[in-house]
Amino acid sequence: MRTKSTVTVLIFLLGLTLAACAAQSDELLPPDIAYGQDLCETCGMLIDQPQLAAASIDTAGQAHKFDEIGDMIQFHAENPTIQPQAWFVHDYGTEAWLRAESAFFVYSPDLLTTMGHGLVAFETQTDAAAFAEPWQAQVLSFDEARAVMVTMVHANH
Repeated sequence: MRTKSTVTVLIFLLGLTLAACAAQSDELLPPDIAYGQDLCETCGMLIDQPQLAAASIDTAGQAHKFDEIGDMIQFHAENPTIQPQAWFVHDYGTEAWLRAESAFFVYSPDLLTTMGHGLVAFETQTDAAAFAEPWQAQVLSFDEARAVMVTMVHANH
C-alpha cells in the first residue's frame, strides 16, 4: 500500500511541476537573431552587434528585429498601428537579453552606436551609472529613453 501511495504522490508532484513549466512558457521571449544575417527592420542593415541589438514582439505575436535600440523605438514611433507587447534589449556589457521596461539606459550623442542614436542598455542602474559617468550622460528609464529617441527622430525629419 505504501508503494502505491508514494507513486500517487510522485505522479501528483510531477503533474504540478509540468503545470508550472507550462505556465512559465507563456512568458514572451526575445526572438532568435542570426547575427550577420538578419536585417534591421528600420534601416535594412545587417544586425551584427549583439550588445546593441534590440527586438520587440507585437500584439499579433510578430517579432521585429533591430540593429540598435534607437531603431526599434523609431520603428514603433513611425508605425503606431504595430503595438508592441514586449520590448527586448541587450545588456551592453554582458550581451544578455533584458526586458527593456526594466532596463536602465545611457544616452549620449557622443556614444558611437550602429545608426548613431547613442543609446545603450544595462541590467542594473549601478552598471549604467558607471558607464554614463565618463560620457557625462544621464541614466534613463525606458520611457525616458523612448521620449529622447522620439524627439531626435522628429528633429531629424
